[in-house]
Amino acid sequence: MIFRGAEAVVEKVKWQNFTAVSKVRNKRSYRHPELERKLVVERLRSESRVIEYLLSKGVLVPSLYEVNAEKSQIIMEFIDGMTLEEGLRTSKFRDYLVSTAILISQIHSSGIVHGDPTTSNFMISGGLYAIDFGLSSFDDDAESRASDLRVFLESLEAHHSEIEGREIFLDAYSDWKSSGEVLKALEVLELRGRYNLMRG
Repeated sequence: MIFRGAEAVVEKVKWQNFTAVSKVRNKRSYRHPELERKLVVERLRSESRVIEYLLSKGVLVPSLYEVNAEKSQIIMEFIDGMTLEEGLRTSKFRDYLVSTAILISQIHSSGIVHGDPTTSNFMISGGLYAIDFGLSSFDDDAESRASDLRVFLESLEAHHSEIEGREIFLDAYSDWKSSGEVLKALEVLELRGRYNLMRG
């Protein structure tokens, strides 16, 4: 087992002689069984569509091998490497931050929001891969994209405050031609968050 969370159970498995990742979405027992089945299948199909679309755009994400709606399961490529969280503890952290900013901008320019871009949801294996699109969606709204940036920056601050990587990341993200309105939306989100904290 790789991970057991509220949304899914993720395991390393064998699939047609390949080492692969099996992700089975958890069912919520408090929902009506038929409604729950529909929601799980809908989320499963949404995640697989996002992955397929990003692959078609040449974005580095795991290849999709199989989608099994009956089992609520996706089987995909196993990326053998270290997490970005581990990589940011090495001397190459600046390169990895720039690569992450470029990758997130590629995802955003494809009309997709990741939903949970923490430092644990990127893998370094030759290149840098984005993984876990369980909360992703097709969305080109500036505030939704800014939420992605905020999640990443909060993860960066929580786990890697010693490298002061915020400016490195945002400078690299700003190279994307459509980043301006996203960065403005990020300012608004962060101001709103600080205001709410002050209010208690």
